[in-house]
Amino acid sequence: MTRGHWSKLLIALLALPALLLPAASLGYILWRAGPVLDWAFVSSADEGMGFGVASGILPQLTGSLLLAFSACLLAAPVALGCALYYQLCAGTGRRGILLILLQMLQGIPPIVFGLAGLLIFVYLLDWGVSLASGAVVLAGVVLPLLTVNVIDALQRLPTHYSESARSLGLRDGELIMRVWLPMAWPGILTGLLLAMARALSETAPILFTATVFSGAGWPDSIFEPVTTLQTHVFYLAQEAADEQAVATAWGSAAVLVGVVLIFALLAQCLRRMSGSRSD
Repeated sequence: MTRGHWSKLLIALLALPALLLPAASLGYILWRAGPVLDWAFVSSADEGMGFGVASGILPQLTGSLLLAFSACLLAAPVALGCALYYQLCAGTGRRGILLILLQMLQGIPPIVFGLAGLLIFVYLLDWGVSLASGAVVLAGVVLPLLTVNVIDALQRLPTHYSESARSLGLRDGELIMRVWLPMAWPGILTGLLLAMARALSETAPILFTATVFSGAGWPDSIFEPVTTLQTHVFYLAQEAADEQAVATAWGSAAVLVGVVLIFALLAQCLRRMSGSRSD
């Protein structure tokens, strides 16, 4: 074998764990979830306000999606504003500072967001443990990821589009509304989907601010708590002596992983669409 073949073999061996470990983990989760995983488990809520051990997980799934959607809805305008400032107004120095701030914000442990949300929104503003408190905290968690993706989507646009618009006399607002947003929407939507996946993956921030383990269904207002798949798995995993509880925890984990995977795959498809459009 030539040196090139040995190099390719070495690279393949180094990359193999990155492919096998996720596949093995997913297979193990599905195997453990097999005894409870069916459509009724996902779509029903027979136990109503209970812990969800002997019934479906529809309230938990609904709560998780509500929190993630609300967080992205709050973070999206801020992320778009930061990205537009980066593209239109910021010089080289300010761009560097903004990127550093985003990296610092992204590096803060999620549990710190949860503790800050507990102090500010739950106690200081007296919102209580609620959908509103959890959504605002999760919005802070996903904001750096969403902002970076929106900046990337705008930077991927061919420069001749902006130059042509400027030569026609379009102002900044017209450039944004008529050129950038219509052309960059696949990349922006990709960022939103990735932010949804990130929000669905977080447990610590909502554990203190948004969720209860039982007694919550569809909230009547944003100032009521919800129950989520993340905290559902966290609670049931502690009931090691109860085989049904452990099986339900694995089933909930499988559903959560599946939902996150759906959003990630949709984001990947849109990223490819965005790349082909820019080419």
